[in-house]
Amino acid sequence: MIGLLLQLLAVSLAAAGFAALALAMDRHHAAVVGGPASPGRRRLLRAAGTLALSASAALCIGAWGWIQGAVGLWGVFALGAACVMLWLRWREPVGRRRS
Repeated sequence: MIGLLLQLLAVSLAAAGFAALALAMDRHHAAVVGGPASPGRRRLLRAAGTLALSASAALCIGAWGWIQGAVGLWGVFALGAACVMLWLRWREPVGRRRS
């Protein structure tokens, strides 16, 4: 049970980290918030994204060990990035979508 909770927490942290890194980009920030991010906000989002991804990596390695944790981390990151990609695609205005 605790292993499952750690996995869910790791995926949630990975998704939050990738979302913060995506929102640090002007295009995604404008699609979600409505305008470009200030330089201070971009730095804060980058720092928060890096911290969340580092915490997710630490959880994976702590839960599964060095070898399996490193392999599992790729899956956790892939799932987190896919969630953020789908969320950003859904949030993007219809007229701005690329085919």
